[in-house]
Amino acid sequence: MPKTSYLPADEAAARAVDRLAEVLPDLIGVREQMARLQAHEARLLAATDAIVDDWVTDAGLQHRSEAEMPHRIAASEIAAAWRVSDRTVQRQMGDAATLVNDYPATLASLEAGRISSAHVRVIVSNGAIITRSELRAEYEAAILPYAESEAATRVAPIARLRAQWFSDTTVDERHQQARLRRGVSLTDLDDGMAELVAVLPAPLAHGGYDRISQIARIAQTSRGAGDDEALIPADTVQADAAPDTRTLNELRADALSDLLLTGEPSSVAIPGGLDSIRANVQVTVPVLTLIGDHVADPFESTTLVGHGPIDAATARALAAGAPGWDRILTHPISGAVLAVDRYRPSEEMRRYLRTRDQHCRFIACRVPARLCDIDHTIDHARGGPTAVCNLAHFCERHHTGKHHSTWRVEQLGGGVLKWTSPTGRVYIDRPVSEVAFATEPDEFDPAPF
Repeated sequence: MPKTSYLPADEAAARAVDRLAEVLPDLIGVREQMARLQAHEARLLAATDAIVDDWVTDAGLQHRSEAEMPHRIAASEIAAAWRVSDRTVQRQMGDAATLVNDYPATLASLEAGRISSAHVRVIVSNGAIITRSELRAEYEAAILPYAESEAATRVAPIARLRAQWFSDTTVDERHQQARLRRGVSLTDLDDGMAELVAVLPAPLAHGGYDRISQIARIAQTSRGAGDDEALIPADTVQADAAPDTRTLNELRADALSDLLLTGEPSSVAIPGGLDSIRANVQVTVPVLTLIGDHVADPFESTTLVGHGPIDAATARALAAGAPGWDRILTHPISGAVLAVDRYRPSEEMRRYLRTRDQHCRFIACRVPARLCDIDHTIDHARGGPTAVCNLAHFCERHHTGKHHSTWRVEQLGGGVLKWTSPTGRVYIDRPVSEVAFATEPDEFDPAPF
């Protein structure tokens, strides 16, 4: 058997990075071209929608049923050519008209390749609660610069908050209407499967998902199956337990089935039993909102971390049962977190960092901070201080990647991180808290983003 010769590890890595650097510009260019084509398609669909509107006007079609038919005809014409559903095309025509007519700067950003279609959906869908065109323009100006520097998944909760600033209705009013639409649906799938969907108030949905996730993580005793296992805290793995080959999502599904049918996670073993698991729901509440007869400022909102605004009554109910309080001190202008403390101080630094970071600080990662490690930016062994200016949350995947790759990170102050990729590209990651805790539209300066 011929002897295989290998390159030194550093040389192999350097060669791979050089090749990656050659491919990366083309990959970025392809995405930009796709964005430009999507913007062009949106303009064409909006033009089609305008043609149909003129048809309805010219024909004097007054009744809704009469006016609907031209839209169906146009949609079916396009759908036949595209070989897709005409209902889908009709919805896309309406969405395109909204984008072109109501969000011109967002369309221009998509056309320039600065954002993706996912960003567009986040901006437009959250802006649906804003009825006045001038306020919609202010909302777009407030959120678009942030969208151009962040992943769409990170933009979504901030867009919900910003839209609330400019809405004519309060979160409480919309929540009362939305509660009437809560329900459960069942859709049959292929291969003997079905999809069970529950539409619930956000705190209940987040709390339920967090609870079954905790059950799944504690039950999981083997890490080799894939990326999901990177979310499992090391201290939950039982050394003497039999390996469980189910993935985290499989365990979530099994735990949910057990709880719905028997009230106990019978197929998912958890040390200490079900009573040891409590849902974790983090809510940021303006203190005056806790006063029952307080009239809320239109810009004042209670937020469920990872989701967005929730109604004041739910916030008060959650606060009443909270075992402890974190006092979050924020900058009155920028909204940046300045400090977190308690009446009886304990783990002040950890609470501060959890509030500041909220999730893993690698670019576009949304793993919650409570499932992450707190990492020294400058290694403690190399003299790095254990101070908030040298600490940040990373999930296990990105924590490991930081220490075993040529990705580099440095702190720029105020929790802002500067990432440098193996190919030399620089990315700035700002703590979401400095955006989320800004209190008024005029005080939110999007320029840094």
